[in-house]
Amino acid sequence: MDLQKWFKGQLNLIEIEVYSFCNRKCWFCPNSFIDRHSDNNVMPEEMYLSILNQLAEIDYDKEITYSRYNEPLAYREIILKRISQAREILPKAKLRTNTNGDYVTLDYIYALRDAGLNELFIQQYLANNEQYDHAKMKKRMQQKIKMLGVDYVVISDIENHRIEYDLIIDGIVVHLRARNFAVEGTARTEKVAGFNEEYVRTKACTQPFKNMYIDYNGSVMVCCNTRSDVPEHKNGIMAHVNDAPLWEIYRNEKYKPWRDHLEKDGPKSGICAGCKIDLKVDEF
Repeated sequence: MDLQKWFKGQLNLIEIEVYSFCNRKCWFCPNSFIDRHSDNNVMPEEMYLSILNQLAEIDYDKEITYSRYNEPLAYREIILKRISQAREILPKAKLRTNTNGDYVTLDYIYALRDAGLNELFIQQYLANNEQYDHAKMKKRMQQKIKMLGVDYVVISDIENHRIEYDLIIDGIVVHLRARNFAVEGTARTEKVAGFNEEYVRTKACTQPFKNMYIDYNGSVMVCCNTRSDVPEHKNGIMAHVNDAPLWEIYRNEKYKPWRDHLEKDGPKSGICAGCKIDLKVDEF
């Protein structure tokens, strides 16, 4: 088997956490009890460039995203440099990121666009411990749009579930989103309360088949809901990026039990049981 060709055919998205810092401690996130606020651990530049250069070997032309459990826009100089490096090394790749929006200005959006970012998801939140309030959330989103001074179109407005706007800004796709995490969210660890504990996922999942997730410390995680700094997620660490080329890591035996568990419809267990990733509202 040509592993590089196989890997390119498999991979749709690779998520890279270029540093650890997050300025929030949202109730629905493990950052509410794991300290991502006091320090900022930056992925070594040589490690990041090694990842990009390996992707260049397979002429990677799918998605790269920068949001895991950090706030990608907190350190402007770092993220703009990392996006520029990715755009230079991987000219065909689609570059996108999520942000909590706390650092967003129109000037910053233009800088991200000019660095090479294709798509920005601004996730609108309330205060760290504040539960979703549809009217209040809509007001906050309108305030953000007014601050940016741009036009927008409404994508969806589902009472007590979500609000989705697309902002009209030249040269970059910008989404403004709000979700009721108590309804649509996933605990990601049993230590985070406030979700529907009776819900059990029955749909198959493509996460360990199509996507790759790399923490700031180089740990390759099996899916977006696992993280190397949560003790309960240690079995979700597939390898370290320094252990082997990405395509060899993606074929290693640690993925097998996860893929066997998730490839078909049926009740899921463990951290997968409460997961709502890639599901429609009527599926949960």
